[in-house]
Amino acid sequence: MTAVRHYLELRFAGGVFLMPNLPDLLVEPRENMLVEIRGRAAAVRSVQSVTWRAYALGPDWAPVTDSPWTRAVFLGAPGRRPVGLLVEDLKLLAADGLRIEPFTPLGPAPVSGQHLFKAAAMRTGALTLVLDPDALASYLRAQEDIHGPGR
Repeated sequence: MTAVRHYLELRFAGGVFLMPNLPDLLVEPRENMLVEIRGRAAAVRSVQSVTWRAYALGPDWAPVTDSPWTRAVFLGAPGRRPVGLLVEDLKLLAADGLRIEPFTPLGPAPVSGQHLFKAAAMRTGALTLVLDPDALASYLRAQEDIHGPGR
């Protein structure tokens, strides 16, 4: 496995989080998205009749339909339709400027035995949680499964 060379700094749900910048991520600007008017997804990416849902999360990590998002970060998985997280802002950070320390959060995992956070990063005296892209994708898909596809 190749070491992570870059991380995305994501601003959403009232916080700042990091996520490994992996090859299967797709970042889409707001102007390329359609605002969802039904269901729990706040926006969709629709290209050649293929629709990918994207979710905005509130401070309690529940889906919200109104958010000051500027981009969608789509998380892929082999054999699964990508699902998106709507973010207010994102930056690309070099991994060599971060000190990433793995950890396992206390308590039960929110979806299918996967914790949303797999590590924390120390940078300039601040602690930033590192999201697990697979767990986040499962969490977002679970929101759709709980609330239905909305169409």
